[in-house]
Amino acid sequence: MQEEYQEKLSHIKDLINLSRIDGQESHMEQNFINSVADRLGVEREDVDKIKKGNLIVDNSFPRYQNQIIDQFHRIILLMGIDKIIKKEEIQFCFDLGLKMGLNPTAVLEVINKTYRNPAFLLQKDDIDRIFKKYLN
Repeated sequence: MQEEYQEKLSHIKDLINLSRIDGQESHMEQNFINSVADRLGVEREDVDKIKKGNLIVDNSFPRYQNQIIDQFHRIILLMGIDKIIKKEEIQFCFDLGLKMGLNPTAVLEVINKTYRNPAFLLQKDDIDRIFKKYLN
């Protein structure tokens, strides 16, 4: 399997795992995951296989920070899409951000700002500014 496609499958798996943390995958979450899969060129059949556990996907993240931040932004959008953010979702996002190699302080700031936002979302430009602030 091509490395780039593996990275996309890994991202879809992360989105699916996040959507299941609260015990129910809402229609909004399903639609968002399917929309991301479509934009990334991931086959719906592969999405269904991941959901059913018939496709084992190892964690694989992009090499470039801007691509990782794009993935993290989608994770953050999904976390708040149902307007309910549980502590388990926050912990999942924080842990995933660290696995992705992102700055822990920046990850925490993004999560906190998302949580404090009444709409439970953060624009991509805002996330980019936060991560830029913490670059070495």
